[in-house]
Amino acid sequence: MLVVHLDSLDVITAALPSPSAPTPDAIVPPPTVREDVELFVAAVMPPLFAYVAEAPLSIVVGLLGLVLDRTMLANVARTKIGLGVLTMFVSRAELVKQAAGATPDADWRSWQHLYDTLFNAVEPVLPYLFPGGEDSVRDADDVYVWQFLAAMGVGASPDQQQRLVLGVKDRVMRTVEMAKVLPEMLRERRLGDVNLFMRAIGLDVELLG
Repeated sequence: MLVVHLDSLDVITAALPSPSAPTPDAIVPPPTVREDVELFVAAVMPPLFAYVAEAPLSIVVGLLGLVLDRTMLANVARTKIGLGVLTMFVSRAELVKQAAGATPDADWRSWQHLYDTLFNAVEPVLPYLFPGGEDSVRDADDVYVWQFLAAMGVGASPDQQQRLVLGVKDRVMRTVEMAKVLPEMLRERRLGDVNLFMRAIGLDVELLG
């Protein structure tokens, strides 16, 4: 039920940027919405994660298929809760793959089709996955975005990895540049967030100077 109605949950709809915002990422959710999101993260996400962490690939395929077929993915992907759910599914599939268990070939073909569908759907909104506006580069709570990008990057083809990089390169470069003037602890945290993604595709922010 959560998955089928994901895009109509209050923690999704209320967390989306206002349509009247001057740019798609210009407005962060108000404090009351952020509190609701954090409550959802604390109360609902752990049991959902526990279920997905034990699920066979066929279940993950079914759940992601519901998201792709029954929800407005562009809205889901632009929220903390939505990206968290998508990250669960993509990460679980990768763990099943690494475990090299007895998974039917048909399930893997279904997963690859869904992964490609998900990738193509989120690629146009990659620059808008990050919360807040320009100032958020300094101290935004955007680690969940880097986690999602890392999960996608691990399972991506070389071409898809390149497209991921192109989609978020401005955010990467702005974050690395901003980190240079931050206190050491904050600088390391911001660069570490970016490296969740960069290292998943075999790169490192140190390569950017």
